[in-house]
Amino acid sequence: MVVTHRAPDTLNRTERGTSGVVRFVLWSYGIAWAWCAPLVIFGATVEQGEGWPTHVPALLAPLGAALLVTVSIDWRRGLTSLLQRTGRWRFPLVWWSVVVSPVVVLALTLGGMRLAGSELPEWGDFARFGGLPSYGVLSTFLLVLVLNGFGEETGWRGFLQDRLQQRLDPLRATLVVAVIWAVWHTPFLFILSTYAGFNAMTLVMFPLGLASGAVVLTWLYNHTGRSILAAALWHTLYNMAVATEGATDLIQGVVTATVMCAAAVLVVGEVVARQRGNRSILAAR
Repeated sequence: MVVTHRAPDTLNRTERGTSGVVRFVLWSYGIAWAWCAPLVIFGATVEQGEGWPTHVPALLAPLGAALLVTVSIDWRRGLTSLLQRTGRWRFPLVWWSVVVSPVVVLALTLGGMRLAGSELPEWGDFARFGGLPSYGVLSTFLLVLVLNGFGEETGWRGFLQDRLQQRLDPLRATLVVAVIWAVWHTPFLFILSTYAGFNAMTLVMFPLGLASGAVVLTWLYNHTGRSILAAALWHTLYNMAVATEGATDLIQGVVTATVMCAAAVLVVGEVVARQRGNRSILAAR
């Protein structure tokens, strides 16, 4: 059985509008920034592979905000829908290939580095993620999946994107989410060691990279029957590839550039489809 995206007119009352969007954004910012504020004030630095100081609890803010607002609107149907989409794994195999695409690009990049005689990162380097103790790649993956993947995607895609695109077309909704998502990251720029070397160009590219990721995640989320699981796994694998100590400048560049190119193709295709009166590329088929 393949779960497909439901048409807007079949969504329940809770899902149909943009009810609670402002409250969700305020809660997401408030919870995350309240945790990060003391770290910023006292000049703490979050290192890779170190469990303290850590920004990780702040990553759960979108999840917490989604739950709080959903409960306040329609706890029974809203929570049922959210939980169902969190575990939704039945979708076509081709979309599973998109889910694991960050790891595929990483593997190809490592293969190219080996052929070129470049020094490869150690396997254990991919277990060193900002704000988490390093116990091995598998344990880091599972922690990042729960805290970062579901912590963010339940909110950004499962709640915010889901509601906005009932009023806006998927591309416009995605751009709104991308702006909110980028601003939400602001305190992390002051405390994460991986952001310490950002220059003016990097600061410009950072929100562009987030926007590109948002486009790809919208496409994946909608075409997997609004699966939060699919979005969370993609997000986790992407971060394992580009945000761990194993992510050299070359690896970060290749993986990020691939996502940006994919997003550009999707945006151009979406604009062309709209101009020609064809079905949206980003929306579910």
